[in-house]
Amino acid sequence: MQFSEIYRFLFEEISDPRVTNWPLMSSPFPIAIILVGYLLFVLLIGPLYMKKRRPYTLHKVMIYYNIFIAFSSLLVFLGLLTSGFTTKLSWGCEPVDYSYDPESISMARWVWWLMILKICELGDTVIFTLRKKFNQSSFLHIYHHATTVCLAWIACKYAPGGMWTFIMMPNCIIHVIMYTYYLLASLGPNLQKKLAPWKPWLTILQMTQFLIMAIHTSQALAPSCEPTRKPLAYIYMSQVIIIFYLFFNFYKKTYVTKKCQQ
Repeated sequence: MQFSEIYRFLFEEISDPRVTNWPLMSSPFPIAIILVGYLLFVLLIGPLYMKKRRPYTLHKVMIYYNIFIAFSSLLVFLGLLTSGFTTKLSWGCEPVDYSYDPESISMARWVWWLMILKICELGDTVIFTLRKKFNQSSFLHIYHHATTVCLAWIACKYAPGGMWTFIMMPNCIIHVIMYTYYLLASLGPNLQKKLAPWKPWLTILQMTQFLIMAIHTSQALAPSCEPTRKPLAYIYMSQVIIIFYLFFNFYKKTYVTKKCQQ
């Protein structure tokens, strides 16, 4: 097959035609440009720019940013929940409804908004860079954020509905909790000290959601479940396993090993 035929097959023939004309969805290039720009800034341009500069405080920016992400995550969760899971969708193997039924279109639109939210969350690393918190811009952090944007785009492009949207809901709830924690922590050192004992639980909650994602997505491996969308299951599960391992390694080094050394 020629490149043009492969491209047409991957990004036109097997994709969801309903989302083709939506912003960022016609081809993979816009999202690729965003991610390349993100990686260039946080890995090269940002550190070079900040090399001889004092770190920006960005206190108010962080407060408003955390409020925005927490509120938006809750809004997307409610949007996904009420676009099928409170009416006809179960927690089991549910095929994608590619019709123009209002509820199905609503679900697809909320998946698109989830993708936009994940793009906004790239701001985490931008803030770290401008504050010269380079230690927080770890491989785990950057890989997780970039991969999440890719997975959200793939979901919107190929399967914005059915069982593939269930795993987005626990992710949104975890992010409501996380960014509320970050919001409170940004309000001052006294509150940070009070919140510190709860910090390991954020990582535990994140690992728990990855297990939920992997277990739920594994249903798609059954022969009768979503026969035309099995590559999505392999992509999702492989990335969830990798990210789970990275988070587990982070938890072990940050909390278990340090505690044993004290």
